[in-house]
Amino acid sequence: MKEMLNNRIWRFLSTFWGVLYLFVICADFAYGNTYGHVIGPLGTVYIATLAVFVGSKEFDRWHEHHPGKRRGELFVFAFTAVIFIMFAVSFAKNGSYRVSPDISAAYIAVLSVFVISQKSKELHSERMRKSEEKKHEDANTAD
Repeated sequence: MKEMLNNRIWRFLSTFWGVLYLFVICADFAYGNTYGHVIGPLGTVYIATLAVFVGSKEFDRWHEHHPGKRRGELFVFAFTAVIFIMFAVSFAKNGSYRVSPDISAAYIAVLSVFVISQKSKELHSERMRKSEEKKHEDANTAD
């Protein structure tokens, strides 16, 4: 129960900071780098809460306490769409808007956390599959 509550808190914080971060980078884009001074610090807070949440979730998965809900893909897709649009507009306007290096770094961090989480899920599934095969094999041998 404590792990579930802990994950809910980190999920909330990660979602809150992630949505706020996307909102601020969109506002910064719309208003021509007006909010650039908060992009870096806000991205750092978001990445930190995301890393703690995903790390906690994966730890629980490997210790059989985590249900297999998958919601991170939606945020990765949203972040990808936002950053793609920003780069496309920047390119189309010949650089009148410049995408902050902090945004690019945060995007790389989000993708890295996502890929590591996906690999962890695959490894855990493989481990569980092999464990089930071993149980069946042992049961058939005992007969």
